[in-house]
Amino acid sequence: MSDSNEPIHARLAALATARAHRQIVDLGCGTGPTLQAVSRVAPDASLIGIDRSAESLRQMRSVLRGHRGATIPLVADLRDPVPCADESADVVLSYNTVECLPDPQQLLIEVARVLRPGGRAIIAHVDFDSLVIAGADADLDRRVCHAFADDVQSWMDHADGRIGRKLGMLLARSPLRLVSVEPLLVWSTECSGHAKDRIDQIRKALLSASRHGWRSVSPAVVEEWYAAVCEADRVGGFFFSELAFIAVAERPQTGDGEATPHREGGSVPERDSREPDRPLAA
Repeated sequence: MSDSNEPIHARLAALATARAHRQIVDLGCGTGPTLQAVSRVAPDASLIGIDRSAESLRQMRSVLRGHRGATIPLVADLRDPVPCADESADVVLSYNTVECLPDPQQLLIEVARVLRPGGRAIIAHVDFDSLVIAGADADLDRRVCHAFADDVQSWMDHADGRIGRKLGMLLARSPLRLVSVEPLLVWSTECSGHAKDRIDQIRKALLSASRHGWRSVSPAVVEEWYAAVCEADRVGGFFFSELAFIAVAERPQTGDGEATPHREGGSVPERDSREPDRPLAA
């Protein structure tokens, strides 16, 4: 889950546009907050957003309406092959997506296939097991935050609340060449902006889990925690921090001696962003 208030989108855009790039792909783009940040610094780049939610992609096209380059939404399930041709992308981005996949290594094989030699993969994820939220007592806070980190929400196939810290190892074991891993800490002493969005998301997710019979914590416990957090904000004792990791890797240049998977029949996305809207089948 991602929102436009997150500062990480600007950092991902800076990494994606550090060189001159023509085509940038965002895997699990959602409503397009990362691509929107990319558009601000690379207004002529071709932006391809891939998500399995047609509604999210419609919103992506809306927020990118003023982008000068092509904007291409593609409905796809990332458990399947990525619907892009071999060696067609300069940059592949993905934020808060790989934990939802039962086999993230398979996705990285696809990323390597889609990238041009020398192309860059930027894989980022919040480490939800590292959340720090002041307000509730230690036992109550641990119960709620750890339950959220382990929660498999209804739209997810899989969950791993510690995936952020594992990104470097995932990429090191992939066909890509790991370049760097950097942390990005977001913090706030006010329950507003992204901090409020995340706290509201925790409350909503755990209440939903309880309604569906996944009672890791009861609704009463969730509401007790939420009330304590709100009270901390009211009296000036609120604190929130969230740690994300950003891993950067590259596809080796031709002749570097490392093979990259090839899949026959990769599709080439349409490039005309001005064509009339067409239905997007889920």
